[in-house]
Amino acid sequence: MAFAPLILVPMVSLLTGCNVSGMAADSPDQFTEKTASTSQEAIDKGILPSWVPKNATNVKLVQRNSGPERIFTMDLAEKFTATQCSSIDTVGKPSAKELAAAYASDERTKNFKAEEMAQERTLQADWWPEGTEAKTTDLCGRFWVHEADGKLFAFTPDTKEKVADVLEERAAKAKREQS
Repeated sequence: MAFAPLILVPMVSLLTGCNVSGMAADSPDQFTEKTASTSQEAIDKGILPSWVPKNATNVKLVQRNSGPERIFTMDLAEKFTATQCSSIDTVGKPSAKELAAAYASDERTKNFKAEEMAQERTLQADWWPEGTEAKTTDLCGRFWVHEADGKLFAFTPDTKEKVADVLEERAAKAKREQS
């Protein structure tokens, strides 16, 4: 009967009128942090896409558990060049046409229309400088990419719907904390 508490807690909650929806559902704002010593190690583990430089180090990534949003950085051994990437016309502001082509080329976003995808970041990390995505120079599949100070920065947004869910959850949490 070791599993009895697993059954009893939700049952007691239901009988007392408590909301149990959060017990089974994932929070839209959940994320996972991952690191790797080298980019090759991260590629081999499926943490990073295959277009990243193979000889980079100090890989850091945060990913949304329930959507495509990711941010990652790595220390580059040499200047970044990727044949699978496309330069954008205006730094930090990929056009609808550029985004549509990029998202269509990526397995994880090919079934989304560009207008369904957000353009803002909701993930945070102390190693991700504020406004980094506004420095985007290239699109590598779904990733918005740029190089600065010997580091590669890459961001991929979530869907507009997922961003709205995340922001709604954060607002509700902030309201509860004020109470």
